[in-house]
Amino acid sequence: MATEKLEPLAVGPRDGARLCNVSHTTFYKWMKLEGFPVVRIGGCVRIPVDGLRAWLLEKAEQND
Repeated sequence: MATEKLEPLAVGPRDGARLCNVSHTTFYKWMKLEGFPVVRIGGCVRIPVDGLRAWLLEKAEQND
């Protein structure tokens, strides 16, 4: 059986900050913005990777 590397569907806030190359403080501020893709289940907070990518692209287009 081949070993496949699974890509995460969602990440925690600190990993999200690393993916975006911003401080965790900045990322937590983003998480409070309306429309930011954040999922809270119980005490667990996750950011869907596809949603984060789409959100960043949307913000980039708004700045054009």
